Amino acid sequence: MKKLPLAVAHCTLILGMMLTASSCHQNSTPSNSIDNEINRADFDTTVLPGNNFFEYVNGTWLKNNPIPPTEAVWGSFNTVYDQNILRLYGIMKEAAATKDKKEGRAEQKVGDYFSLIMDSNKLNKDGISPIKDELARINSVTDKKSLWSESARLMKMGVNVMFHFGVGQDDKISSKEICGTSQGGMTLPAKDYYTDNSDRGKMIRNKFTEYETLLFEQLGETPEAAGKDADKTLIMETELAVSAMSPSEERDVHAVYNKMTMRQLQDETPGINWQTCLDTFGLKSVDSILVAQPDFLKKVSDLANSYSTDDWKTYLRLHLIVSTAGKLSDTLNSISFNFWDKTFRGIKQMKPRWKRAVEATSGALGELVGQLYVDKYFSASTKEKVRVMVNNIIASYKDRINNLTWMNPETKKYAIEKLDKITLKLCYPDKWRDYSALHIKNDAYVLNAIRVNEFNFNYDMNKLGKPVDRSEWEMSPQTVNAYYEPTRNEIVFPAGILQPPFFDTTRDDAMNYGAIGAVIGHELTHGFDDQGNQYDAEGNMRKWWTNSDSAHYFSKLKMVINQFDNYEIDSVHVKGDLTIGENTADLGGITIAYQALEKDLKQHPEGMVDGFTPEQRFFIAFAQVWRQNTRPAAARMRIKTDPHSPPMFRVLGPLSNMTEFYNAFNVKPGEAMYRPDSLRAVIW
Repeated sequence: MKKLPLAVAHCTLILGMMLTASSCHQNSTPSNSIDNEINRADFDTTVLPGNNFFEYVNGTWLKNNPIPPTEAVWGSFNTVYDQNILRLYGIMKEAAATKDKKEGRAEQKVGDYFSLIMDSNKLNKDGISPIKDELARINSVTDKKSLWSESARLMKMGVNVMFHFGVGQDDKISSKEICGTSQGGMTLPAKDYYTDNSDRGKMIRNKFTEYETLLFEQLGETPEAAGKDADKTLIMETELAVSAMSPSEERDVHAVYNKMTMRQLQDETPGINWQTCLDTFGLKSVDSILVAQPDFLKKVSDLANSYSTDDWKTYLRLHLIVSTAGKLSDTLNSISFNFWDKTFRGIKQMKPRWKRAVEATSGALGELVGQLYVDKYFSASTKEKVRVMVNNIIASYKDRINNLTWMNPETKKYAIEKLDKITLKLCYPDKWRDYSALHIKNDAYVLNAIRVNEFNFNYDMNKLGKPVDRSEWEMSPQTVNAYYEPTRNEIVFPAGILQPPFFDTTRDDAMNYGAIGAVIGHELTHGFDDQGNQYDAEGNMRKWWTNSDSAHYFSKLKMVINQFDNYEIDSVHVKGDLTIGENTADLGGITIAYQALEKDLKQHPEGMVDGFTPEQRFFIAFAQVWRQNTRPAAARMRIKTDPHSPPMFRVLGPLSNMTEFYNAFNVKPGEAMYRPDSLRAVIW
């Protein structure tokens, strides 16, 4: 999923990194089957359900399924994606092996992109030569105008320099496409990594400097010169970071909505040559622009003048090689892996080349690969069955809203109208994206990746001045994830997630409602979380809640924030304010899905299965979805930057607020998950 430069990005079920964090164990070929029923051998029955339901359901599975050395995490999402990646591998191998591929067809583009990644001999022989022309352009920068021309060019190529720029929906006029900027140009994931003076924070920065030094040496610098350049770029990025927003601050949709005319922006950021940037972007006329972080852009403007052209050339060279290292030689791949995967996420071993090639090709050519995937593996009958479940859950959501005691009739009426207007995008797009302007060549992997980035950038630039295309998807069909988009008031469920353990047409409703049903409810609830509730039924950011309703709602959110602030892993506390949107969605999702199941059971009763009642199976299915082992380094990184809570707390948190869960498993006072009525957050 691409990063949007505008105020609100998608509210997803899991963080984007999960989409490429899965693979099978080593080089073995795993079974294509995934357990879709309850296996008591996965349970840890030495744990009481009311003490730790996550461990009760998953404890033995977690012990018997250690994290593969190529992974940062291992759980249900990984096993599903593992199956998908094998399917995609078959599709790509077939496309690559096809002789006399017709130029421009999906098979040609997919096959050629994949083949170049697989050709390690060519990658190692070429080394950094494919990017030498771009390095020469950077070295030819002589003044501020050429600096901004080259910076804008690199932005088009997908290199993270200076700031992010794009075109997307105007949050307050959802029918209009508008230019937008947001903070960028920093290599580390968040500002805290530059300012954290704990021992681990200092360790990360030391490792970062070592990483930069190695990259500069690969560009031909002496170790001494490389070390000095690494120190300089860290200083520059740290100055940028000081003016950046934290991930928690970025959640304030009003704080990141700052519309300016281009004249205003030029006056406030005179050190940025906007005209040169716009010319490079291919934009002739821009009347207004959304600025997510004005203070950050002012800092970029100031630093553009305070640092020398030579300093900025060093900065650009670093960011070019950071962006492209994983698409070049094995040596550069190893340097990149050792920092990003070993240091940040605790991964022990690089994935086999074929898996990296599959993930990279799928990520680059999303809907092209998606068309081949859907044609071969997706059953159209699944789409209709999921649609029925979605509609049932929406109906239950309406019932819950109508019965709320804290919400006024006026707000209830409009909340239901918003639910009625939610667009459902299931399985795959009705209209596939046109890739005819994208040319995949047989020259170099990194050059094809750059062509894809430029194609996507130009695709977005061409939206300016045109009506918003609400049929577009921001996830490919093979993705194991889902999202809600507030500016379009839509929920999107790709085909990739509509399989066990999330959804299975052959199992009982209790399991499906506890798994994919809770996911559906989760995405619907994003329409009413602390960000989504700022948007109306048409996707416009505007106030539609009464003041008293807002006050009641945010007091309930405060309870959830406090609850999650008290959860910790290795003495690192979860950030309740950062994760509140996802925690609210988890609580709402499981609550609404449970009610939908109860309504369904009145018409289609179910008895005991596998020794459990339907209600118990519902909660077990929910806990199975979130079973996951996580490396400590990855867990620490996620707590700093991820708006999703650690998986264990995505189970313990919402369930400890649900009386229905207490009743299903006879949870009693004194057990660890028991919370008195006064502390249970009941929102929807």
